[in-house]
Amino acid sequence: MIALTDLGAPDIDKGRDSFLWRNASGVFCPTFSSKETWEQLRTHSPQVPWADVVWFKEHVPRFSFITWLAILARLPTRDRLRRWGMNIPATCVLCSTRDESHEHLFFQCSFSSEIWVFLAAKFLPNPPDSLAAASSWILHHSLPMNAKVITILKLLLQSVVYHTWKERNLRIFTAVESTTSVTRLAVDRTMRNRLLSFPGSALNSPSLLQIYFSRLSFPM
Repeated sequence: MIALTDLGAPDIDKGRDSFLWRNASGVFCPTFSSKETWEQLRTHSPQVPWADVVWFKEHVPRFSFITWLAILARLPTRDRLRRWGMNIPATCVLCSTRDESHEHLFFQCSFSSEIWVFLAAKFLPNPPDSLAAASSWILHHSLPMNAKVITILKLLLQSVVYHTWKERNLRIFTAVESTTSVTRLAVDRTMRNRLLSFPGSALNSPSLLQIYFSRLSFPM
């Protein structure tokens, strides 16, 4: 109100009133931007090192969501459920050798590890057995990598996480089990379907699917 008292009365000779929107840098613009508004409203925090592995242009939303929860250790794994007071078995339903936890499921469990290592090693040697290490491995590997290969590895990591969690839930809630070979085929089919939607950027540039085929040209 104090600011309004310093303004003169409206004058039609000065033209019509207009609405201006202030962006994050304090500049007034004639158009509204929901992104700029959100940037001013939200609490800013330092970007986590694994952000680009979870959220990227080619991601599958439900895969990214499960991977995000897995990295934050927020999935309802058996160790968490037991800490909440639930009387349930502690053993991993996928391998039956260790207690279930985020660290075990992704990817110290022999079931998920076999799938992840089998597929990821076709692109880079020695895939790590944890989500945090896998994220760093994809983004900061010392070998020169094509950006398309990095995109494929991001999608592959998320696909394996998603199908591992899906298989875990199916065994608990439906008593239906799939072998590592069947789950690996499901991951492969998911990858092919997703990569098919991204054509090559130029006539002489291979598409993501072509690169994927060139690396995984073997019987599943």
